[in-house]
Amino acid sequence: MAADLPVGVTQMELKQLEYFRTVARVGSFSQASAMLMVVQPALSRQVSKLEDEVGSKLFYRNGRGVTLTDAGRRFLEVAERTLDDLEHVRAELKAEKLAPTGLVTLGMPPSVSAMIGAPLLMRLRRSFPGIKLHVMDGMSGHICDWMMSGKIDIGIVHESRQSSALLLEPLLSEALYLVGRPDAAVGREEPKGAFGQVTLDQVSRLPLVLPGQSHGLRRLIDRITAEAGLVLNVEMEVDAVRTVASLVQAEALYGILPLGCVIDDLRSGQLSAWQIVEPALTNVMLLATLPNKPFSPAMREVRKAIQIEIAALQMHDGSPAFDHAGGAKRGGKTDRRTDGKSPASRALWSRDPLALATTEMACSREPVTGRSPALRHN
Repeated sequence: MAADLPVGVTQMELKQLEYFRTVARVGSFSQASAMLMVVQPALSRQVSKLEDEVGSKLFYRNGRGVTLTDAGRRFLEVAERTLDDLEHVRAELKAEKLAPTGLVTLGMPPSVSAMIGAPLLMRLRRSFPGIKLHVMDGMSGHICDWMMSGKIDIGIVHESRQSSALLLEPLLSEALYLVGRPDAAVGREEPKGAFGQVTLDQVSRLPLVLPGQSHGLRRLIDRITAEAGLVLNVEMEVDAVRTVASLVQAEALYGILPLGCVIDDLRSGQLSAWQIVEPALTNVMLLATLPNKPFSPAMREVRKAIQIEIAALQMHDGSPAFDHAGGAKRGGKTDRRTDGKSPASRALWSRDPLALATTEMACSREPVTGRSPALRHN
């Protein structure tokens, strides 16, 4: 059949199948020519070409028109099924553009999942019920591996896990805070206002609960601490954010986390926070995708929803947004897929609070300001 065709003969085309089906249905080349608005010689050539490619005559030709051969009847069943399936797919894809559907798998570290996981799922459920989001928690190294193996569609990773094989887009820049309860015995007085300040040298003298050494956040903390010539007093290593929060509430221990991880504990007065300075600790998270994997409409909406939740989080905890005008980076090159595409994305790169406040990123969570009455300390 097609594999035995001489050089220069093309594979069958969809229009040949459509022409064949129409001729078979009306039993006449002249009537099919009028219906398809194709001149009859061209129609005859396409059908003859199709017969050559399948290696069988599909029609008996007579003075009254044409009738199907046995091979033609068998081939008509296949052609109709193929054309019907293609039309069904076209209709589904067209509908998906208007209302995206499908499964999207997202991998992110537990610290990020604790901040945006539930709000992200609720936002998508409200806005795009046809999108099924599967969230997988994991360390940045695991997320990169999952991405490369095709296990996930989108990943959020720490900056320390950059890979030339991935398309990496700046997503979140957040200050890190010492979190715990005020304790005069270790020199931690209650903050004046919403948050206090503490130097990294002072932090090094406190009993700490930090993530394990393979965690992206721990790698950042260890690097900056080593650069400052300091050694931290790490009494426990715990990756789970909620376990860290429980420990520092119950014991004279302290954690180093973004505010978003413990915002409810801060509002309730269960914990206090001190911004780490001299030097400051800033955590940068990246949105990771595969450069050669097409972005489905559902994936685009998930990415947009992630950006919206991150921007809303930054409005609430006072963290600066990225001052960045470009898109995603791969090997120093900018990915224009995200360059100025949406209000959410544009606001992420702006330091102007008005640019954030006037976008669609409204969120039901109460904002945290410099002296928020929602943060009271007992």
